Amino acid sequence: MSDPVFDHPQVAALIDLALAEDVGAGDRTSLAVVPGAARARGRVLAKDRLVVCGVPLLERVLGRLGPVRVVVHDADGATVEPGRVVATVEGDARALLAGERLVLNLLQHLSGIATLTRRCVDAVRGTALVVRDTRKTVPGMRRLAKYAVRTGGGANHRMALDDAILVKDNHLTLSGRALAETVRLARAAWPALPLEVECRTLDDLRAALDAGPDLILLDNMTVDAIRDAVALAAGRIPLEVSGGVRPADLPAVAATGVAYVAMGAITHSAPAVDLSLKLEPLA
Repeated sequence: MSDPVFDHPQVAALIDLALAEDVGAGDRTSLAVVPGAARARGRVLAKDRLVVCGVPLLERVLGRLGPVRVVVHDADGATVEPGRVVATVEGDARALLAGERLVLNLLQHLSGIATLTRRCVDAVRGTALVVRDTRKTVPGMRRLAKYAVRTGGGANHRMALDDAILVKDNHLTLSGRALAETVRLARAAWPALPLEVECRTLDDLRAALDAGPDLILLDNMTVDAIRDAVALAAGRIPLEVSGGVRPADLPAVAATGVAYVAMGAITHSAPAVDLSLKLEPLA
């Protein structure tokens, strides 16, 4: 059973837009040279070691183009080696040809995010550090990208601007208020939402601790500064680290004792994995 994210209206709208963008008024090449009654079979083949993500999209995309049957051999979250057939598709040949590039684009991108996330999670396995994403996603792809992070073993930060409060330096600059007053106003406006405050220095952290948010974000701090921040906070409010953290930095970050690390790179810089969809005719 696939995750409910695949039935979300935003994902359906994304598929509509992607098909309109790529197929347009029709696959002219296939319409010209492939008989309308032709049937084909295809194998989604992993050419890298990767974490599978996005296979439910095969049926949702290809099924929009014609009668196609999908057999999934490796569900989302599985780690596969090069040469592994992740899924098999068969049905209308024109439908498979028209949807081939789109499904590969989606699976390669999402599996890339899941694979990089798994690498980061594995780097801190056995510690208490939780690897989370950010809002640095390709517009329109956020729900799927955050699903891919979960598939790789990571956790999600806020989905959008309306489901959590994060007070940053720009908010303070434009509001013209002190941090404590800003936090008070935000809590009064949205008492049910989690509230986080961004800090760049230990002085910022002292003010944030006095303001009493639910979580404090340490932005672009060195490991030594993070260690000092943990000592200053002394467990009063959970700390999150963000800004410039690379996978190789994660063990050192985990050793400081912070609760979370938010990594934009796992969505905005995850390299696409190598998958192919090879087709063959069916009698």
